[in-house]
Amino acid sequence: MSKEIANPSQPQSPERPLAPGVTRLGPTIILNGEMEAHEDVLIEGRFQGKITLPPGTLTVARGAHVEAEVRVRTLVLHGELKGTVRAGEKAVISETAEMNGDVITPKITIANGARFTGGIRMKE
Repeated sequence: MSKEIANPSQPQSPERPLAPGVTRLGPTIILNGEMEAHEDVLIEGRFQGKITLPPGTLTVARGAHVEAEVRVRTLVLHGELKGTVRAGEKAVISETAEMNGDVITPKITIANGARFTGGIRMKE
């Protein structure tokens, strides 16, 4: 996994601009396994396994596919996610997102047009 620092000459995801401390998994990357980080992560490709970002935000870009057990501070979903999500602060599911699984979080936003199948547990 490589870190990319924001550079005006590089194209950026419309969902979230890159900033220092953000790890980007580009659209051609396919990863299977476990990921643990203490920074924000942007997934534009495919990931299967387990994701742990205790103090970080996981952003799944439009067109990305994630199948994982997820533990994060914040989830921002624009693409597809299958699995259980535990978000310590909040989960945001946009109108382009498809979520299939359970979400455990104190705050959740599901936009009109989002596809959601699963359960929601509000936990402080």
